[in-house]
Amino acid sequence: MSSRPRTQLPMWARWVLASVVGIAVIAGIVIAIHRAGPEGPSSEAGAEAEVNRVSDIAISEDQAPHTASLSVPSAPAASLERAITADVHQRIAHDQLTGPLQAISCARSGKPSAGRAPYRCTVHSAGISYPFLAVVDEHARRLTWCKVDPPPVAEAGPEIPVSDSCKV
Repeated sequence: MSSRPRTQLPMWARWVLASVVGIAVIAGIVIAIHRAGPEGPSSEAGAEAEVNRVSDIAISEDQAPHTASLSVPSAPAASLERAITADVHQRIAHDQLTGPLQAISCARSGKPSAGRAPYRCTVHSAGISYPFLAVVDEHARRLTWCKVDPPPVAEAGPEIPVSDSCKV
C-alpha cells in the first residue's frame, strides 16, 4: 500500500473555504424561510376580500325576498305573521336561525303607495329579535318580506341593501 502524503491547505484558504460554506448555508436558510414564511399583505388583502365576498353572498341570501299569497278573509298583518312564521320555522329547521320561535308581530309602518302597504315585523326566537321588512300588495294579493341583517357596527348603514321588493 502506498501512502501519499496529504497536503493541507494553507490557513487562509481554509478560512476562505469555511466562510464560503457558511455564507452558502446562511443564504439557503434565509431563502427557505422567505419562501415558507407568511405571504405578506397582498395575500392577506386577497383573503380578506374573499371572506367579505362570501359574507356578502350569505347576507344577500339571508335577506332575499320571500312571497306568499294574501288570503282573502284575513287581515294583512295576520297573513304576514302566518307567512313569516312558516318561513322562520323553515330557517330554524335548516339551522339558519336559532330556535325555538317565541313570537312574531307585524305592524304597518308607513303610508301605502300604489296599493302597496309597508310593514315592519319582529321575530323573537331563542331570545333574539330579528327584524323583517314587508309589503302587502292588496291589488296583486301578494305578501313580500325580507329578513334584515343589521350591519356589524352599530349606527353604520347597511352593507347589503334590502331588496326594493320589500319596500314601498
